Amino acid sequence: MNNNKDLQQYYDELLKRSYHRDHIPNEEQILLKIAGNNIGSLQNYVIISGLPKSGKSTFTTSIVASSFNTYDIFDIKLQTLPERSKVCYIDTESSEYDFYAHMNRIKKIAKLNYIPSNFNAFCLRKDDPPSIKIMIDAYLENNKDCSVIIIDGLLDLCMNYNDEVECRKVVNWLKHITTVYNLLVIGILHTGKRDGQTLGHLGSNTDRWAQSTLEVKKDLEGFFELTPRFLRSSKNFDPIKIKYDEFEMEYSRVDDFKKIYKEKKEIDFNKYSDTDHENLLNKLFVNTKEFIYDDLIKIISKIDDRGINNTKSYIKFLKDKNYLNKTENNLYYDARCPF
Repeated sequence: MNNNKDLQQYYDELLKRSYHRDHIPNEEQILLKIAGNNIGSLQNYVIISGLPKSGKSTFTTSIVASSFNTYDIFDIKLQTLPERSKVCYIDTESSEYDFYAHMNRIKKIAKLNYIPSNFNAFCLRKDDPPSIKIMIDAYLENNKDCSVIIIDGLLDLCMNYNDEVECRKVVNWLKHITTVYNLLVIGILHTGKRDGQTLGHLGSNTDRWAQSTLEVKKDLEGFFELTPRFLRSSKNFDPIKIKYDEFEMEYSRVDDFKKIYKEKKEIDFNKYSDTDHENLLNKLFVNTKEFIYDDLIKIISKIDDRGINNTKSYIKFLKDKNYLNKTENNLYYDARCPF
């Protein structure tokens, strides 16, 4: 039973949290926007969810990269506070090689040759949940100019993501650090393969108190799609789809997929005219006489707006019809003009 001294201490703490009639809070400070919508603001946390290898890290590194420039990336913009411009990235999963690959991806997406000084990143793969949380606390205590912290991934903050008490403690800790240090937390969390829901009691708890929960999926055509699941402070936004362009060697966004027909382009190649095939070959061999197979796929996919599988079928068709042929070294050349 609490004694009077304990009760008085709690009452003193209660008074610190009292509503003050003359106090006017600062205007909400939005740090993360997607398509202009409020996704994450100070003293809140956002969840980015998805299956393993679904593209969560690609969107996460894009969010970080957007904070280094004045423009949006894939319609996503992370804006730090002018007087607190530091962003911290905590990676709890990656090997050293993958961790540094993430950093290189951030530089590439941001089109920078260096990592800005207002960005800190730490790889805590070898550390246990209590140590990870303590190290994050220590970082925030020593870096008051940090306004955004990204934790990839949240599963490593608990030993058992189905333990109700432990998972609620993780959420309480997130609520604590976002309030005490007045910042935005962006957390990455896996979903289950069967139901697509964020994993266990940890997922249920984080969804309940998150300002926004977003989901990343990878479809059969290789597109990564970011969609809203729960948004507390804004309306829904249209899904964002991106795909790695092997020709340009970077991720690109496709704004209107109704206009894209890469994999749906006419599969009956006999319906194309001789002129259609010859126009393609003229473009293909304008500067190069021979192609290895992989390069041939990339170039045709690019200039004829085809998907990879469709392109492979088309190459076979062109070879069968003697538009293309191969040398003894398996180099493809224009069979109309052998050399």
